[in-house]
Amino acid sequence: MLRPALLILLLSAAAFAQDTADADKRIVQTVQRLASFDYAKSSPKTKEAIDRYLAANAGTDEYFQLVEKFSIATQKDALLKLAAERSGTPQSGQAVKLLFQLGHGPAVRERLAALEPSAAAALVESVAGVGSKETTEVTAAILTDAKTPLPVGEAVIKGLARNAAGQQAILAAAQSGKLSDALKPSAAAAKVLTMAVVVKLPPVAELVKKTGEAAKGQPVFMTYCFSCHQVNGLGVDFGPALSEIGTKLAKEALYDSILNPGAGISFGFEGWEVKTKDGNTYIGMVASETDKELSLKVPGGIIVKCDKSTLASRDKLKVSLMTPNLHTIMSEADLVNLVEYLTSLKKK
Repeated sequence: MLRPALLILLLSAAAFAQDTADADKRIVQTVQRLASFDYAKSSPKTKEAIDRYLAANAGTDEYFQLVEKFSIATQKDALLKLAAERSGTPQSGQAVKLLFQLGHGPAVRERLAALEPSAAAALVESVAGVGSKETTEVTAAILTDAKTPLPVGEAVIKGLARNAAGQQAILAAAQSGKLSDALKPSAAAAKVLTMAVVVKLPPVAELVKKTGEAAKGQPVFMTYCFSCHQVNGLGVDFGPALSEIGTKLAKEALYDSILNPGAGISFGFEGWEVKTKDGNTYIGMVASETDKELSLKVPGGIIVKCDKSTLASRDKLKVSLMTPNLHTIMSEADLVNLVEYLTSLKKK
């Protein structure tokens, strides 16, 4: 048993910590309501309270919103840690986006150079997926560097293929002869380059009669669908969640949604192309909108906020954001197994 004096000390420390956390939260809520709060010019005590609150909530949506809203450049190390440790997640993409936005692009490049190829590949995919002018330029340079390890180059293509600027960068590298032969299959798989072979499938009516193996379809999902859809919390929150898709759609409808994604676009998942006056192009779904600001959720689950005064154009897409002709980059057997896996995802 703990001695009474020690128990009192521990309880007092816990109470003090809770009081401090509550006080920090009140300070953060207060500054958020202020019309013109400048973190850099605030008092040391206010900064300490905000910093403690950010540390306690690192990686949450609120954390990223606060860092972006108040341009808190001192979060460089915390953002770098999030970017590297959560590679492949929307949180990593948000961290990378803010690092470049806050002027810490060189720190990201240094971190990439210091990592082993496997870790660098995971991080560079997040960087490439942001889709801003600077991140595209940085990763396009990595893509065309002859010394870049193959896994890193493949990760760059995977990230760049998620946005319009990145796709143009891959095409430019291919057209200029700077895209290595070893990386061309990855570019083709990402549907950026024209496929040399197109898989010819039987009609949907015949595919429906085939029986696949759900266990073999799950890795197919992880290869082609994981970066845009979630199943039971795993995957990227971008397109519709598929945890109960087998209850909602019959096999025929599942095949149709894969083979003809533009035929029926779910409400709330319509795509938009937004161009800014400084030359950035973003393609995604509207996450939120106010009189002054437009927030887009782009592939990879990253939220991009645009001041409406900086917009050059905003056009609704006539096609689905889902990759078209997905069936051309997988075998018939993989497609049948994928649909069998999706069919198995029932409401519990």
